Amino acid sequence: MERLDSVQHTQQATGLEEQKTPVVEQEVTAITPAASNGNVKTKVPLSRSRLLPIVVVGVILGAGAIASGIYAYRQWQYAQRFPQTDNAYVTADIYPVTSRISGIVSQIAVNENQVVTPGTLLVKLDPQDYQVSLAQAKASLELAKQQAALAQKKIRNVPVPVLAPQLSALDNNTPARQNLLQAQATQQRDINEQQYKTALATVAQKQAEVKKAELQLSYTNINALVPGKIGNKNVQVGQRVEPGQTLFTVVQPNPWIIGNFPENQLEKIQPGQKADIKIAAFPSRNFAGKVDSIALMPQNNDTNNSALTNNVRRIPVKITFEPTSIKGYESRITPGMSAVVTVIPN
Repeated sequence: MERLDSVQHTQQATGLEEQKTPVVEQEVTAITPAASNGNVKTKVPLSRSRLLPIVVVGVILGAGAIASGIYAYRQWQYAQRFPQTDNAYVTADIYPVTSRISGIVSQIAVNENQVVTPGTLLVKLDPQDYQVSLAQAKASLELAKQQAALAQKKIRNVPVPVLAPQLSALDNNTPARQNLLQAQATQQRDINEQQYKTALATVAQKQAEVKKAELQLSYTNINALVPGKIGNKNVQVGQRVEPGQTLFTVVQPNPWIIGNFPENQLEKIQPGQKADIKIAAFPSRNFAGKVDSIALMPQNNDTNNSALTNNVRRIPVKITFEPTSIKGYESRITPGMSAVVTVIPN
């Protein structure tokens, strides 16, 4: 009896363990021992709970691929209808501020990025040397004027010429003597007049030297000639500058865009067409523009047929901003900023 009860307890315990252990269907490789063939591999199928995420991921990836293809196709269609380039940048007229004379910088009156108007003092050079030169020029002019006045006085006061010894015996009232005196007086007057003309020429030369000295003295004040914004400052107080040396640049207002379009898009681009401009520095703002002109073919392009070489060149197209479009951004849009330009066909 005890043996029979032990067997029954053992069977009940085994049944309980089989009920507690769930059967999970998995695709696994089970290795079972065999007497003579070594390892035998058997596959168990994946459960549905693990197969579902794989299917979902596959559907998502497939939908993404389809969406990407549709987007690329629509972009291609858009590009075929609306010429577009991301090879574009802002530019403007840039005026270099140079020194016309040599000198030591004594004052810098503006700062980087400061807006200036024509006549604004930018740099002041030490004027002492040029003040001395002007004083010397004025003294020379005064001396020349005095010499000219003296020469003019000689013309009015021609001395009575003396008779030549060979004519001293002639009668004082003879026509020969009178003619001789007249000839001598005329000759002396001509000489005096020539001296006066020379003195006047000297005065004119000295006046020009004074004007030159005054002009050079004025060049010690370097002023802005055009309106714009100061950039590329390249000067310091105490520095000696030379004629032609660039001290600043003045970036003038009214910037524009240079868009380098593939040459196979130029057929759809004409002056006067509207353009949409996106500047990388202001991603939330759209600017409006207009095609101004198409540049000539760059000179460094070779003469090979691009259709044969598959070498599509890019041609610069000038696009101006609509004034109302950049209102409030005039001082913020600066040369060198990158842009994306889309030309809108008429």
